[in-house]
This record gives sequence, C-alpha cells and structure tokens, in this order.
Amino acid sequence: MTPERAVWVTGVGAVTAAGIGAERLGRALLTACPLVHPVAAFGGLPAGRAPEPPRGSGARRLDRSAALFLAAANEAWCTAGFPDDASGVERCGLIEGSCLGPLGDVIETIREHVAGNGTGSLPATGLIRFMTGAGGLAFAQLRRLRGPVAHLSAASVSSACAIGDAMAKIAVGLLDVVVVGGAEFPLQCDIIESLRVGGVLATPRDGAAPCCPFDARRSGTVLGEGAGVLVLEAAGHATRRGAQPRAILTGFGLSRETYSMIRPDPTGAGVAEAARSALGDTPVTEIGWIKTHGTGTRVNDAAECHGLAAVFGDQLPSIPLVSLKPMVGHCLGASGAVEAVAALLALEQGVIPATLGTTEIDPALPACRIATDVEPSDAGHILLLAESFGGRCAAVAMRRP
Repeated sequence: MTPERAVWVTGVGAVTAAGIGAERLGRALLTACPLVHPVAAFGGLPAGRAPEPPRGSGARRLDRSAALFLAAANEAWCTAGFPDDASGVERCGLIEGSCLGPLGDVIETIREHVAGNGTGSLPATGLIRFMTGAGGLAFAQLRRLRGPVAHLSAASVSSACAIGDAMAKIAVGLLDVVVVGGAEFPLQCDIIESLRVGGVLATPRDGAAPCCPFDARRSGTVLGEGAGVLVLEAAGHATRRGAQPRAILTGFGLSRETYSMIRPDPTGAGVAEAARSALGDTPVTEIGWIKTHGTGTRVNDAAECHGLAAVFGDQLPSIPLVSLKPMVGHCLGASGAVEAVAALLALEQGVIPATLGTTEIDPALPACRIATDVEPSDAGHILLLAESFGGRCAAVAMRRP
C-alpha cells in the first residue's frame, strides 16, 4: 500500500446504549459506565438498549436497525467534514454490515397480523422496511451519494468484514471514500428466546454482572443494539481536502475454521490466522492492547485466548485484553463496527477501556492480562478481533496518527 492509499478514519458515528452520538459512547468508556440493564419486557433479562433514533427525513419508513444505521452514518459523515450533498464527492461508496437486518421488525409485523391486529395486506412501506441494507440506501438517497452501495451479512463478523472490504477498495484505488459500518436490532422476544435456548446468553446472577468475559464464573453473553459507522478515506484524498486522520487502519485479516458451525476451534486457529494477517509486518511488541471479541461464553473466550497466545507467545501476559460486551452488549453483526468506533475513541482519549464484571480470571486460560479498570495508555497500535458462528474470524489493526 502506497502512502497515498493509506486508509485513514476521518469521521465516526454511533448510536448505542450510551445514547445517540459517539461522544456519549466516549464518555461511557472513560467512566466505565455499565449500560446493560434488566429489561422487564424480556423477563428481566439484561440487555443494552439504544434510544429511539431520529425519525426525520429519510428515516420514517425504515425499520429500527436501518434507522440506527442512518443516524450513525449521518454523524460520521458530518464529523468527517464533508458537505451535506455528497454528489460532488467522487469515488465514494458505502458498505453496511448486519447479521439480522430488519428481521426483528419483520417478525413483529407478522405477529401483529397473525394476532388479528393488522388489517388487510401488509403495508406498502414494507418494501423498504423489510429490505436488508435499507439504512445504507437511505443514507445514499439523503446525501445523493452516487457510488456503489452494498450490504454484507456474515453473522457476528458482518461489519468487521465490511470494514475489511472498504479498506481493500481504498488500498487498490477503486474508491477514495467509503462510509462503512453496521447496525443491529436483536432485542426482539423471538430472537432473544432462540439465543437463550441455544445457551448463548448469560444467566443473571444476583448482585453480580451477568456477562464477565474470561472470568472463571462466565456463563454467556448479553445482547445489545446499536450502530457504529466510520468514514474511511485514502490519505491522499483526505490531505488534498485538508482533513486530518483520527486513526489509521493498517491491516485486516479474515479466516474460517473448519472445526464446527457453532463452536470455535479450541486451539483458536482461526483467531491466530486472522490476527497474523491483520498485523502483517507489525511486530507484536508494538501492540498496546487488544480489543477482543470477548463474548463471555466459556468456549469462545478460551479459544480466543489460545489463538492470541499462538500469535503473541510470551508477550501476551503483558498486553491488556479488553471486552466491550459487558458495557454495551453484543450487537451481533454490528459489534465489529460499534467496537471499532469505541476503540478509536479510547485511542484518542489515551485510555484502555475496562472489561466490566470480570474479577476472577479463569486459571484454565493461557496466561493473560484482562484490563478490569480504565487505565491510562499511550498505546500507538491496537488489534481488534471479531468472531462468529460458522467459524469466521476477523481482525483489524488500528493505530493513532
């Protein structure tokens, strides 16, 4: 990759359980504020609920996940310093990633009609509300973006893969600017029940955090909803318009294990392969901390640690590991982008975020250090991980300007 094609992040946006806007997410990281709380509608099951996104022009007909994406994309676009109308921004595209898309809204609409609460046929607005990738298309329509607009679905690595695809398109010169990220709305009773029955969700514990990644007492993850969006830009293009990088993406890796469709390889082989690809020539000694996938399930946490141990060896115990899921919840396909925005904010603020709820590191794991409190840090380079059902593992390397 030439210096001209280096991939800069010039804008970010987020809607999470912290509230609307990346600034609120940044404040939550500094204060280690737990954003996952019991939800009465789900029998007291803890989850990270985002506020209602703006429903102004372009968002009224969208399902909740698409509206979340639109709000985060608008913020990212504005913070990148682009004009409202993108029609003059050439070689600009958009890639949106999600696992479920509008599924939650589809289920609720069908449920109402089956129960007799709906009248006649499904509404004509369903053409948009039930269309996967509608959030990205709504943004493109609102901003008059003329470049390629695509949706990518790859379970919990969806938005991480979208970031990797965007990086590649910029690096080889196909595009100069890519709006990339993901949104997810998994907080629907049928979706939650399927994950609960599957043994993925944490068992609530009196007086203790339900999700505690890498802890000896861990029992599962907690769901979250939200959106994270980044504006990626070729360094040369950004420089010519006077923009500054907020972070630089230096590498991406994607692999697939053949062990199982629903369980990770216990050796963490896929994690190791993706991490090595993302690091490239970057020495492991330069990585200041690692944002893990960190679901809090027994098998995922163990596999992830073994994979990291294979890459970092004796260095691993000195590198803080972070999981953000106890704070904002597991945003499924959007988690890669939501947590990438959070990691960028932490880099800017000079901190390592806390892994909330973890107090007793599982002695069965390879020797490692979990950041359980917010720590000051001058880290220049970090690694971000994401994994999913189907054996897919993704990694993104990010550094401060």
